[in-house]
Amino acid sequence: MAILHLQSMRWTSDGELDDADRLILLNTLIPQCIPSVQTELIQVVERLALSQSTLTPQVCES
Repeated sequence: MAILHLQSMRWTSDGELDDADRLILLNTLIPQCIPSVQTELIQVVERLALSQSTLTPQVCES
């Protein structure tokens, strides 16, 4: 059984799930799905990754 992690999700002004949160959701669902669905979800993650230039904040050293 998967561990439940509660987290608030961000939504865009047009009602879509924020890309970073969409990636988190997909990565959470992939291990829980049957193989044929996993393949489809992995393709969605790949398309999402290609459409985003960066999903993580930049870290700067001073």
